[in-house]
Formats: sequence, C-alpha cells, structure tokens
Amino acid sequence: MRKILGVLAVTLAIGLSALPAEAQPYPSRPIRLIVAYGPGSGADIVARILADKLSEQMKVSVVVENRDGAGGAIGTAMAAKAAPDGYTLLMAPTTLTVSPSMMKEPTYDPVNDFSAVTKVAVQPMAAVTRPDAPYKDFKELITYAKANPGKVMYGTSGKGSPSHLEVELLRQRYGIDIQDVPYKSFGQAITDTMNGLVSFYFPTLPAALTHINSGKVRSLAVGSPQRSPQAPQLPTIAEELGLPGYEISVWYGIVAPAGTAKDIVAKLDSEISTALKSPEVRERIEKTGAIISPMGPDKFGEMIRAETSKWDKLVQELGLKGAN
Repeated sequence: MRKILGVLAVTLAIGLSALPAEAQPYPSRPIRLIVAYGPGSGADIVARILADKLSEQMKVSVVVENRDGAGGAIGTAMAAKAAPDGYTLLMAPTTLTVSPSMMKEPTYDPVNDFSAVTKVAVQPMAAVTRPDAPYKDFKELITYAKANPGKVMYGTSGKGSPSHLEVELLRQRYGIDIQDVPYKSFGQAITDTMNGLVSFYFPTLPAALTHINSGKVRSLAVGSPQRSPQAPQLPTIAEELGLPGYEISVWYGIVAPAGTAKDIVAKLDSEISTALKSPEVRERIEKTGAIISPMGPDKFGEMIRAETSKWDKLVQELGLKGAN
C-alpha cells in the first residue's frame, strides 16, 4: 500500500508541474509594464509609482520597461504584439488614440489591438500667456481672437500633440482665426510665450506651474473639470466658457494586448483600483500634478473608442495624415 501511495504522490507531483501556465493562479511570475516614452516622462513617473504598489500587493515584480522612440509608436506596437496573457501591459497616454491617425502606415490600432484595463489619472493642461497680455482670462482671449483675426499665434508641442489638437477643437467651436506654431521642446515654447512671440501656449499644468508661481507667465485657465488642487486659485476653462464638464487634459491608463482573458483584466482592474486608493500612492501621484481618475474596463474602452474616432476625424480635417 505504501508503494502504491508513493507512486500516486509522485505521479500527482509530475502532473501538477506539467500544468500549463494558464492553469496557474494569476499572477505567478513578473509582469512587464511597458512605457513607450523615456524615463522621467509623465507616463513613466505614474507607471513607476503604480508598479511599486502593485508589486507589493500582487506579490510578484511589476517591472517598468521604457521603450522610447517614434513618438511612442515603438513601445506601443511592441505591447500590441505581446502575448495576451496578462504579463505584458502598457501605460498608455492620450497619444495612444492620436498617433495612428497621424501615421502614413499605422503600426497599431488603439481599438482592436488592445483590451482596456483601467484609466489611472489625468494631467490638466493650462493656457498660459505673457504677464502683460491684453487678455486677463480665457474668455477675454477668445473675444480678443475674434476681434483680431489672424493675429493670434499659439505655441504647441508639435503637430498632432494635445496642445495642438485641443486648441483646434476650440478654434472650430468659436470660429476664431488663429495660427499654431509647433515647437520641439517645452523650454523654447514657454520662453517664446514669456517673451510674447506667441500669444498663448497649452502645456500641462505641472510643467507650467513653476513659471506660473514665479510670475513669468500668467495662467488664463486650467483644463480640469474642477479646479486643480495644485492651483485652486486658477479658474477652469469650463467655468470661463460656461461649458460644464469641459476638459482639456492628458490622460494615462493601463491597457493589455487584445484577447487578454476577462478574468485577468478584472483582476488587474481590481488591483489597480486598490492601489489608487492607497494614501501613499495618491499623495505621490498628486505631487506630480496629476489627478487620480480611475475608470473601469468597459467605460475606459468606450472612452478609447470615442477618442480614437474624435481625433481621427480632426486629423483628417486638418490634413495631418502622415505628419508623423
């Protein structure tokens, strides 16, 4: 009998060791979190804060891997082609839904190549101008632009960037004649804004806050739906223009390769939601100027589809196809 029991035990052990990875509890090995931009970028900072907490919670390493290049297309395409097993994720910013529309030959499809997991946070943008500009708030800027067609120029972080496309939406809404001036760096764009070479610029609030606090630029309004905790004295664009809920911001969220099992997506969503409720994580993310803004898989997926359609339509209208 002992011999029989021994044989059964060995057989069972061999059988368990031969089980496929899918049969093991998830997660059972390190998770790779791809950031398609370099170290120190907004996406990278938020990803590392989240990865630290998820590693602690999930009892496996969540390793941030920077895959910079081609405006985020290299790392994003890599994530899209990864196995849909929950062990490769992407920290996706707003550009996930914009870049393919700008490419002559898109390397990924934001809707069909990914499964939405969780929206994590947003960084509001801020309209800034020189301190002695003739407009004191964003509403006055719109009025000034209408009265001076063709004379208002605004800085952007490049064709197809949020600082370009968001202002183009406002241009269309209010029928104003303004001209974009693309820059390769934040430093040059903010310097030319200070000096009045461009009328205004729309960087993220965290990037502009030092210059706002020092008085080198004046902020006309911020793009968050509610006033920012980092600058509660600044009105929102929604307030200024009487557009409740209107938002101009850069968002960050986690997506997985298309076909990732729903139970894995649900597990990740739950773990990320728990992490974002941690006081430590909230404090660290909010110190970057971002606002925690969780959104589950279904709603986040709907948002990605809506944004992809919105930006694709605008890029086509502006003739920007192939600009990247």
